[in-house]
Amino acid sequence: MLAAAGSVLAACSSSGSASAPPKKAAVQQGGTVTFALSPGNNPNYIFPLEGSADYTVANGETFSYLFWRPLYWFGIGSAPLLNEQLSLADPPVYSDGGRTVTIHLKHYRWSDGSPVSAEDVVFWMQLLKAEKDNWGAYVPGDFPDNVVSTTATSPTTVVLRLNRAYSDNWFTYNELSQIVPIPAQAWDKTSASAKPGNDAATTAGARAVYNFLNDASKSLSTYETNPLWQVVDGPFRLAAFNPDGETTMVPNSDYSGPAHARIAKLVELPFTSTTAEFSALQAGNTVDIGYVPVHDLPAASALRALGYHLYDEDSWSISFIALNFANPTAGPLFSELYLRQAMQHLIDQPGYVKAFLYGAGYPTNGPVPIEPPSPYVSAAERRAPDSYDPQAAKALLVAHGWRVVPDGVDTCERPGSGPSECGAGIAAGTPLRFTLLDASGYDSGTNMALAMRSAWASVGIQVALKQEPESSVYGEATGCVGQPAHSTACAWQMADWAPGGYSWVYSDDYEPTGGDLFATGGYANYGSYSNPTIDRLITLTHAESGLGPLQRYEDALASQLPVLWIPSTATVVAVAGNLHGVLPLSSVGNILPEEWYFSKPA
Repeated sequence: MLAAAGSVLAACSSSGSASAPPKKAAVQQGGTVTFALSPGNNPNYIFPLEGSADYTVANGETFSYLFWRPLYWFGIGSAPLLNEQLSLADPPVYSDGGRTVTIHLKHYRWSDGSPVSAEDVVFWMQLLKAEKDNWGAYVPGDFPDNVVSTTATSPTTVVLRLNRAYSDNWFTYNELSQIVPIPAQAWDKTSASAKPGNDAATTAGARAVYNFLNDASKSLSTYETNPLWQVVDGPFRLAAFNPDGETTMVPNSDYSGPAHARIAKLVELPFTSTTAEFSALQAGNTVDIGYVPVHDLPAASALRALGYHLYDEDSWSISFIALNFANPTAGPLFSELYLRQAMQHLIDQPGYVKAFLYGAGYPTNGPVPIEPPSPYVSAAERRAPDSYDPQAAKALLVAHGWRVVPDGVDTCERPGSGPSECGAGIAAGTPLRFTLLDASGYDSGTNMALAMRSAWASVGIQVALKQEPESSVYGEATGCVGQPAHSTACAWQMADWAPGGYSWVYSDDYEPTGGDLFATGGYANYGSYSNPTIDRLITLTHAESGLGPLQRYEDALASQLPVLWIPSTATVVAVAGNLHGVLPLSSVGNILPEEWYFSKPA
């Protein structure tokens, strides 16, 4: 899932900006919790089968997931692990050499009294199969293409037949994680006036049902009145919705889960800017859960004086500067590993976290996040194979035939593809000069970009900064996918679309195998990186169980530098002093407001 620079609740870290969690307090029933949405990240699509434009945290984890729970819930404390207690089904059982998956549902009920059944899982799969090209997480060859059949063998049992054997962990964490049971008894119809039936059983019928639900989801002004959206199995239901993003939710009195909401309402508040959101926090009585922008951290002590507790959020995510290997000018240069290594050696990640993020962040060393703690991070990646070392950067350039001109422009003196030459396709006199698209509006990101530009210039690599709005940078970076190298869509060279947060969050693909990002032809491989060895290692992470295949892949990719790794920002979350149950915070964007409560006044 693409992650913009917005905030989601995530893991409490040990950085100096976090304050101690409050002690357990006496419960006060009722009350309204106000929850701040990050600017531009408002819910705008309710049907839990989102297209690529709507496949966001704002529409999923903090919105539709509160009404319709995924089949499997992920997040145990801050760890991105399968949470059996909060899942709608028992852990899947693999048989037939890994080609058959059997799922036993627990006893949950819809708010209309019907049981959450195997048919509801089949119904979701029918719609997904028919409209997979309109699903934001679709990768050709993966889910649902790798599922040959989905059968309800009993009211509570679903059997999936797969096209071949897969790693149990990968299939559970990255494929089954995407299933959201939906109420067939209420939604399997093609119009508002039709009676629910079995329309989705055929491909044509499933498309008609999808079109009906999709159209209803586009009608934001009818969310609170449309009876479709009142049939829920989650802990909350929608009470009011404003198309500007303000949302009011109330507890689902028929919720079958382990915790019933103790608050009376949850109100999600949209904001037009981080300044407006921080001002609301400073007012002291408008927002119960918000976030502190990095540039406002020096003023955070004022929030503590107002009674807020502050916690760093470490997201299950990575940050990077994308490199365009398809660019006709820069591509041949980026294809040389030594040049990528030299540029990475000039990125002082620990220094940037301290100087520009006030300690609220962490380095990215490879495809697996180093925070929060998880079993996935290898020892080699944690050591950062290409850490900050300006002398090593200069030595690499000199050793490969470049005339190094500090604060000038390096040029190729020894063209050719030999071990001490500039590389294939690099002519004599070629300059080391690039342009970096950098999302505007984030002081911390701009300061990092300026520091990197200065460090690169110190060894003669000149990088011009071109700042544009975040959406523009992302639009340009994604425009080259599937286009010829000389297309105008491939004109960009380097891009950082999320300098105020992180570039990619592993959700709903929780095992960080990276196929979407770094496999040849991956739908999010915006820079057209291609390496047959990496492709083979990614394939093995899908096929072989255990941590070995994943860690071999992450070690290889961390050293290959398909992108330039940069720090991820850990947003600081502010929680009202009388609001409890918010900790531990999830690293994958999920929230559990059914566990929140206000303390009784002293």
